[in-house]
Amino acid sequence: MPAPRELDPTDSVAAYLGHKVRCEREKLAWRQEDLAAKVFISRVRVTKIELGTDPPNPAVAGRLDQVLGLGNDLEYLSRLLARAQFRDYAKAYLARQLEATAMHDFSIVIPGLLQTEAYARALMLDVQTGDQAEVDRYVERRIARQEVWAREEPPWMWAVIDAAVLRRLMGNRKAMRDQLSRLREMCDRPQVNVQFLPETAIAIPGSISLITMPNGDQGAYTEGFETGAYTEESSSVAHFQRVYDRLHANALSADASTELIEKAIEDYS
Repeated sequence: MPAPRELDPTDSVAAYLGHKVRCEREKLAWRQEDLAAKVFISRVRVTKIELGTDPPNPAVAGRLDQVLGLGNDLEYLSRLLARAQFRDYAKAYLARQLEATAMHDFSIVIPGLLQTEAYARALMLDVQTGDQAEVDRYVERRIARQEVWAREEPPWMWAVIDAAVLRRLMGNRKAMRDQLSRLREMCDRPQVNVQFLPETAIAIPGSISLITMPNGDQGAYTEGFETGAYTEESSSVAHFQRVYDRLHANALSADASTELIEKAIEDYS
C-alpha cells in the first residue's frame, strides 16, 4: 500500500483542517473507510478532506468533530473557510454537481448541463476577454461535464429558465435552433423537467442551483456577472430554496414550456 501523501498543514486553513482529521483518525487506528462510514460520506471524500482539496461543509465537519472527539474545532474551521472569498468560487460546486442525485436550477440562460457546444461558445465569447485558447478550454470542460447524463443513474434535474432565452440570439440562428432542439430532446428524458418563467413574471438577475448529494446533504450555488458563491450552510440553502420555489410557482407547466420550445425552433428555421 503506498504511503499517504505528505501534507503541509501550514499551507492553508483547508490543509490544517485535513491534517487534524488525519492525525486524529490515525490515533484511533481507523482506516479512511472506517471514518467515512461513521460520518456517512465516501472514503474518497475523506481522502480529499485529509489532503485539503475538498474541505468539509459545517454539517460534515460537525459529524467529524463528534466521532473524533474534537469539540467544535473542525466546524469552526469549516465556517471560517465558508466565509473566505476565493477566486475559484465555483470549484466546490462543480465538484459536488458531478456527484449530485438531484438539481433544481433557475437560470437566465440555458443551464450548462443542457447546452450545446456552439451555444456555450457563443455565451463565453460574450463575457470572456481572454484569448481563444481560454474559450476553448472553457467550452471543453463544460461539455465534458455532461457525461453525468451517461451515468447508470443520471441525476434528476428541474430547470426553471427565463423565457427571454428563447428570443436572445446566441451565436447565429443555426446555433440557436440546434440548442433548442437539444433542449427539446432533453425534455423527453424522465429525469429532466424544463419549465419557463414567463417574461411577465419577476425574475432575479442571476442564477440559482440547488443540489442534493447521495447522503442527503444539500448545497446552493448562486451566480451573477463574474461573481458567485457556493454554500452548504443549512439556513442559506433554505433561503435559496424559498427563492427557487417562488420562481417555480410562477413558471409555465412542463407541457406549455415544451410547446414554447417547439415554436421557437420553428421561428429559427
